[in-house]
Amino acid sequence: MTQDALRPLHRLTPLHADPAAAWLTSNQRFAVIMTGAFYWLLYFILLKVAFFVQVALLARTILFFNLRLPSVATAMLGVALFWPMRRLVLRRKAAKVAQLVRESTPSLGIAIDDFNELERQPDGTAVSLVGWIKAHAKLPERVAGEPCVGIALACHQKYPGVLETLNDFELVDEAGRTVPIQVAGARMLGAPNVNLTNAHERRLMIASLNLPVGAVATGWDALVLRDGDPIMAVGYKQTTLDPTQASLRAPAARPAIVSLATKPLLIFPIAGERRQQVSSMFDLS
Repeated sequence: MTQDALRPLHRLTPLHADPAAAWLTSNQRFAVIMTGAFYWLLYFILLKVAFFVQVALLARTILFFNLRLPSVATAMLGVALFWPMRRLVLRRKAAKVAQLVRESTPSLGIAIDDFNELERQPDGTAVSLVGWIKAHAKLPERVAGEPCVGIALACHQKYPGVLETLNDFELVDEAGRTVPIQVAGARMLGAPNVNLTNAHERRLMIASLNLPVGAVATGWDALVLRDGDPIMAVGYKQTTLDPTQASLRAPAARPAIVSLATKPLLIFPIAGERRQQVSSMFDLS
């Protein structure tokens, strides 16, 4: 088993407390609530149907029939299905949050096409950037045979959730300009792009993730971010000191994209050609 230093983003996020929901409007929050209500309505309709089917069947077969037997049987069915139904509702609401946030990305922040424009934006401005990942540190274990910057994997600890672990990286645009992405507090959103089919590799990777006590992986489909992957980052501009930039007096000030305490940095994989990046002298993988 391989272990490494704790990454800036290393969090088990319960689906019922998804930080990405902070980006939703009041109307979108209502849509998420109605999504949960719709599935609970289906649950109660199912129980009603089960009750009336039992009544119809027992009325034909039992001479001295009353409603106690189907009522008890329906109550037992409801108890048996309650927790699976609760997990389903949590997953559907989390999927709705991710869908609404993704659909809202054009209006969440100022689109920065030229990374040089970022310096002219005041600190604290919500911005969105598109580019390719340039990694400086990677996870200790390969995923699907490749080194990766981070991974999001479905897990369960009391409630369904997602384990996200990710290193800081730079975003590179078409012209080769870069912007640091500081991932502390971030949220990775996107469809799984890797299936962990290799059992040996999967065991090593899971062991290296330092899962919280009581947490277990619940699926082998994962969202993986690798060097050269195209992504969209939606977050807040902040001027930071970059120790990798040479300076005689002090580290150079440089704009970066970060999370706020109230809203997380959002990271979305996007459709596009993956770029092979040149390894950095600070690459620790």
